[in-house]
Amino acid sequence: MEAEKLNRFQEYGESILQKIDSVPQQPSKQEDWVPASLDECLIHLREAAQKTVELATSSVKIGVMGEFSSGKTLLLGSLIGYADALPISENPTTGNVTAIHLKPQEDFATTQVGNFTVEYLTHEEVNQCLRFMLAEANRRTIAAGLSSIPQEKLKTQNDILSWCEEAWNNSKNLELRYLLRELVLFVRAYNSYGAAMSGRRYDIDATTARDGLTLADQPMAIQTLKFEDLPPTHIILPNAPQRLPAKLLQNSFPLIRRVNIEVKISKDIWDLSGKNGTSEFILLDFPGLGAANSGVRDTFLSLRELAEVQTILVLLNGKSPGSDRANKIFTMMQQQRPGQDLKDLILVGVGRFDQLPLESEGGERELDNLDEHNPLKESTVCQKIKVLQTTLDGASAFTSQKERIFLLSPLLGLADLAKRSTKVKAGSPEFLANLDYPDYLDRSKRLQQKWGHLSERLLESDSRSHLGRQLSYFAQDGGISKLRELIQTHVATHGFKQLYEDTRRAANALHQQQDKLKNILAEIQEQGIPMAESQSFLDLRFAVETLDKTYRKFQKELGKEPLKDKRGITVSDVVKDELTYRILNWSQWTLLFNKASNGMISLTESKGAAGKLFDRKNKINSSLPTKSDDFYPAFEKTIKELEEFARDRLSQAVVDSLNKLSNQIAKERDRLREILNPEKEQDIQQKFGDEEADLFYKLLLGCDPNQWKEAIISEVSSKDKTSVPADMFPLARQDDKHNIGQIFDWAPERSQSNPRTANHQLLVLRLRDEITASASLHLVQYVSEVNQQVNAELEGILDQIVPCLQNISKKEALLRYIAAEESQINAEIPTWLQILLDIANFESNSI
Repeated sequence: MEAEKLNRFQEYGESILQKIDSVPQQPSKQEDWVPASLDECLIHLREAAQKTVELATSSVKIGVMGEFSSGKTLLLGSLIGYADALPISENPTTGNVTAIHLKPQEDFATTQVGNFTVEYLTHEEVNQCLRFMLAEANRRTIAAGLSSIPQEKLKTQNDILSWCEEAWNNSKNLELRYLLRELVLFVRAYNSYGAAMSGRRYDIDATTARDGLTLADQPMAIQTLKFEDLPPTHIILPNAPQRLPAKLLQNSFPLIRRVNIEVKISKDIWDLSGKNGTSEFILLDFPGLGAANSGVRDTFLSLRELAEVQTILVLLNGKSPGSDRANKIFTMMQQQRPGQDLKDLILVGVGRFDQLPLESEGGERELDNLDEHNPLKESTVCQKIKVLQTTLDGASAFTSQKERIFLLSPLLGLADLAKRSTKVKAGSPEFLANLDYPDYLDRSKRLQQKWGHLSERLLESDSRSHLGRQLSYFAQDGGISKLRELIQTHVATHGFKQLYEDTRRAANALHQQQDKLKNILAEIQEQGIPMAESQSFLDLRFAVETLDKTYRKFQKELGKEPLKDKRGITVSDVVKDELTYRILNWSQWTLLFNKASNGMISLTESKGAAGKLFDRKNKINSSLPTKSDDFYPAFEKTIKELEEFARDRLSQAVVDSLNKLSNQIAKERDRLREILNPEKEQDIQQKFGDEEADLFYKLLLGCDPNQWKEAIISEVSSKDKTSVPADMFPLARQDDKHNIGQIFDWAPERSQSNPRTANHQLLVLRLRDEITASASLHLVQYVSEVNQQVNAELEGILDQIVPCLQNISKKEALLRYIAAEESQINAEIPTWLQILLDIANFESNSI
């Protein structure tokens, strides 16, 4: 249900974008009576429409946030089944948002990482980030005992750098200097690369990603560092580079908005199939927050992306429970999504649970002593092991549902995966060498067993014990498999629903922008500017826009489904059914089965009157097939007949598909037929030029898809290849290399030596199945190839017509002339104003 609604939201946003593309970017510069407020309104309108389309077409996003050093990088590696596959830095000052696009791959194979895409901040996003960083800088400046930032004086980036130098020299406050250094690096990177690279995307390989996203550590002795020692400005890049080398990636790092990574993962590691089309989702890795010198830019990027996340996995540090850093993260998240109960979106993982500090509790001895309690209750466990209670309390602050809390050890999860197969690698050779190092995992595995024993005791006392189940999952593989399962379930039950809610809010914001536009247009109308057009002109433009929308949607769906007949059955299935029917009715099968007795086929002589009447100087019935060549004539005939049958069904399917498309635009098609006069083409060429005449010609062809069918069928037929039945016949035949083909057991020359226990009837059934399967494979391939050719021809036609429809809708004078309103070409009202009125009054059934 949500999927259908998302499609409607997408159509709503795309309809607005399509219309607004025909409007000048700054209408106020077109006429002096147009208010400047209209320009700003159109910018916000476009942004709202783009946001609606972006969300409606987006996969569910799962944000992974955690305290710094909580083991988040290793957790992501364990989830995808490869420990160190992702080029994610552990340096708290160099964090990026990384979008991990999961793609399933067949067979039990090592996880593969590839297709890196780097997205850079746009100019507007750079300004937003600067404002965010300066606001935090102002807070830290006051906390350091300095005067607040003189905002009115920071008009240029050079002003910001000058203020940073002044503040640096006046204070050695650690937090302030960390941020000042970050501001300087950000501004200098933008000065060098902003003009050339802002808003751009670059595809890079894995080596470039790993080298370019790994930065050199900044000096930690920042209190003794001089301002002149900060990294200088790089040479200004005059033009956008065609490729992104590692060094340039490093230098421009502060300007990166997001890194996208495609990860192919085996279904045996993580089965991504889900319900309601929710099999595709994106893991968004946020920079580790909470460290003393965490980047403010990192926080800005995190909060920006957080607004579009449907599920949040918060990872706490089990090695240091009770930290208030997690609470700071939660507060930031809540501020970013006011009015929402974030606890509905959050899953909680306690990372490094195998490193829980038990020393203050008496070490592992308390775990062992719990065996003395019978029955064993959760309250007793938490009373005896207080650090466990502290850990669970910290996790419970994020969610009210205990089943969403997980006790995790990514390292144990990867070790478990490494044990399952020597073929599938759980990490790089360096990582695997650590796993194999003596005593490396001894303590973790020992604690894993003890926690597992404790879970058994808890579940024996109470089968519904949440702690018992949590510890049980941890004992299996560090809790990783259960976490994958819960993520999958949460995506299906909550994430997809949340995506719909996010999209609905974006669509409502778009609707509000329409209302603002309507108010501005009302003010223009009050000035006496005409706002109405003749009906024929409006009908023509509406028909062109509707055709464009319908054809683009048809083009988008092209190739997703095979050709079908009127009943909705695919042509390949129709052909397979017909083939099976015809082969089953071969006379050879009837003759053989009639000669079968107790599974044996015997070729007897014809005697008496039958022998005299039907003897053709052969002592046995020669019409019975005794060798493979006897089946070939019927096979060849059937193949040729079925190919002709397939051609006929495919041609009819093309006709049916175009008829269906034509019926979808029946109203517009009929109206265009009334308006369009083919004889005007020459007049248009003389009056407007060759380009406009070409647009008119394509509009004539484009208004009725039924006009395309003869050309498509003719083109596909001309490329049709003549098949060779002999090449697809599955049985051995007599040819230049073989004196004889396959001789069957019931043939006279083999019947004497053939054991009586052979089942000839079963062999006949196998022959029939083999012949049917071989012919079916060929015909299905044939239908598939023709289907692809049809799609290619349709794609070629639409590639001509769709751009034509988009271009002709922008040519006001030509549209008026086509609508027989030549006298109104110089009318006062501009077309874009009428388009804006259409946008303002456009209603969507999705709101």
